[in-house]
Amino acid sequence: MTFPYRAALFDLDGTLIDSAGGIAEAVNRTLLDLGHAAQDEATVRAWIGDGARLLLRRALDHAGAILPDGDGFESAYALLMRHYGDSLPRQAVAYPGVEQALERLHGRGVRIALCTNKPARFIDPLLHALGWEARFEAIVGGDTLPERKPDARPLLHIAEGFGLSARECLMVGDSHTDAEAARAATMPLALVDYGYRRDFDLDSAGAWRVVGDLRELLAAAPAAC
Repeated sequence: MTFPYRAALFDLDGTLIDSAGGIAEAVNRTLLDLGHAAQDEATVRAWIGDGARLLLRRALDHAGAILPDGDGFESAYALLMRHYGDSLPRQAVAYPGVEQALERLHGRGVRIALCTNKPARFIDPLLHALGWEARFEAIVGGDTLPERKPDARPLLHIAEGFGLSARECLMVGDSHTDAEAARAATMPLALVDYGYRRDFDLDSAGAWRVVGDLRELLAAAPAAC
């Protein structure tokens, strides 16, 4: 059976790439600069998935640091962003099967987009490191629009740009943020069972499909819901 959607919108971190090693490096350099202890990658991995600001808040809370909103937090965030940019080469690790899945979808005429909460200025260097410069027909980062996931607007913005309805598109992600955005947009959802889902229950998310490899999206499947 053919793939039942005309476009696929992919989350990035935890869905297409395993960026945790690089992100952990950036977080730990930030913590050390602020006088706190570094954390192991598994600990940092549990903080990833809702954007860089919440990532920093989780790291600071874990360290027992008290930085209220304002100049103190913004200075720490700027420090994280500097280290984050330096860590991009270590973030460029595609999960097995991702490149083949993207190529096969494209070969079937499916329009491919990237919909991530990663700050937009980091996306092009990362795609360059992966060799994916021409892979996506549309890209929305975490600060491309005033809204970000789990708001519906990033997903709807891409669908509208493609001239498609939300029901003709599939959001593919790994976390509750992706699921909530798809639900808000009334867009079908697929989830991967790896990534940075923390305690998110995949089976209760109402996904069209939960896969362990993105190539499974193209396997024979029931019609779109």
